[in-house]
Amino acid sequence: MWNRVKIGLLMPILFSQYLLLGQYNCTYFVETNQNVVDGQQFSPGDVICLYPGLRSFLLFNNLHGTEEQPITIVNNIGQVVIDTDHFYGVKFSNCSHIRFTGTGNSVIEYGIYIRRVDNGAGLSIDDLSTDFELDHLRISNTALGGIYAKTDPDCSFQATRDNFTFTNLRIHHCWLHDIQDEGLYIGSSKYTGQYLPDCDTTVLPHILTGVHIHDNLVEHTGWDGIQVSSSPIDCQVYNNTILYDSWRETHFQMSGILIGGGSTCNCYNNHIANGKGDGIDVFGSGEMQMYNNLIVNAGRSFQPTDPTQSKHGIFVGNAPDGSPVNIKMLYNTIVSPKSTGIRFLNSNSSENLIVNNIIVDPGNFGQSGQQAFFNHELSASQFTLSNNLFSDNLNIPKFIDAMHNFDLQPNSPAVNAAMDAGSYQPNFDILMRPRPHNGAFDIGAFESQDPYASLNENVAVKGKLDIRIQANPVSELLLLQVNACEDMQIHIKLVKIDGGIVYQFPKQQIPSGKSHLQLDIAYFSKGVYLCTIITDEQSITKKVVLY
Repeated sequence: MWNRVKIGLLMPILFSQYLLLGQYNCTYFVETNQNVVDGQQFSPGDVICLYPGLRSFLLFNNLHGTEEQPITIVNNIGQVVIDTDHFYGVKFSNCSHIRFTGTGNSVIEYGIYIRRVDNGAGLSIDDLSTDFELDHLRISNTALGGIYAKTDPDCSFQATRDNFTFTNLRIHHCWLHDIQDEGLYIGSSKYTGQYLPDCDTTVLPHILTGVHIHDNLVEHTGWDGIQVSSSPIDCQVYNNTILYDSWRETHFQMSGILIGGGSTCNCYNNHIANGKGDGIDVFGSGEMQMYNNLIVNAGRSFQPTDPTQSKHGIFVGNAPDGSPVNIKMLYNTIVSPKSTGIRFLNSNSSENLIVNNIIVDPGNFGQSGQQAFFNHELSASQFTLSNNLFSDNLNIPKFIDAMHNFDLQPNSPAVNAAMDAGSYQPNFDILMRPRPHNGAFDIGAFESQDPYASLNENVAVKGKLDIRIQANPVSELLLLQVNACEDMQIHIKLVKIDGGIVYQFPKQQIPSGKSHLQLDIAYFSKGVYLCTIITDEQSITKKVVLY
């Protein structure tokens, strides 16, 4: 029987540290017609509040907090909207220990919105600025990149590697979309040297340490979604969702995530889908871990009739300075890349682990066979290849939905089939659910939480429920296909992935058989959610992207 039910929404429950409107104790207010804020009058711990409404560009000069008392810049209750013909939306010049946040109102997800920058970048942190946190910002329609964080060296030599280090950069819970160049451009891509024609010399640009980029939604970028270069210490890129990268089809600027020269970054729990570039490009060095990443359709839409224009799920190239690399690639799910699943071109490497990954339907399988899954020029002593599920058939892994939902059915051959990765073993999956489940590890980014995982699919279990999301990402209606073995009551909630907002839906009686449920989400804030369906005997969680 097919049943179609539209479920309404109860009042949202807010669980956040920003519960109250105007909860910041403002020490200074910036009028909508004020473009420059100079730091001479400010002290560590001050809170600079931006009046809401439409404004042009903002320049912050010489603001200096401390590690214990950063200076906070926040929207004052309403949303700040920046729309400008200038060459940046917001710029920080010679600033340190700053938090720039859009959390001035708990109901508005992105309280600072850089809506349009007609001649430049959305936000720039430069001129020897350091120690920054950016969060809950929305940036769109920029002529260049969305966020830049670096100081290019000049003939003063203040920003060279021996004189300056950018420390502690946090960028999280931001939404960047419709960006001409990179979504995030972090650190100099000229790690091995930058020529300065004004003084006819080549210098080494500064490095960044303590770069953490997480829980961002980046979509429709002309070049790379997220690029991190010159970050060799404590670099983490995780929990980001990157959609439709590289639409300008500019060679050497095409990836969802780029780990550039001079960087040693762990890259995990990212969802990268439907871009024209590689899913992840790696040109860094040192030991890196890449796990729990979901990469779907990498490069499939880039010159689809020309197989010589290769694009890969993960591409590992040579570091620009020739330094060695070893990479632990574990528990990734790579679906339908244009060319190969993993292309490993850096031969200056050793102790590489390629284990517990699902790679399915690579475009080059017809021409390359098994090399379409893992294509390399490494010797057998340089890597370990084990417990991967490689198939040219999308149906073999038994995903919940081979087009949209790559969680595993309980009878998937990937369930309980992974090897224990020892000291590199993550204890969570891409949805932050525990690994292992039922006493053993599953191959791929998802660890099936079904209580009957690995049991015969034909065994009827009282109270068992199967949930499929029919389209993901979604916009106005979240469509769920529910298959119940008996009449039962279910409770559905949507939780913002940062734990900020919980939307509770009324309990719903579901008849035995197959039903379609429609959840009205037209007024929800954009971002990544966990959809949890609860019965008396089960709790099933699916990741949902709202755009």
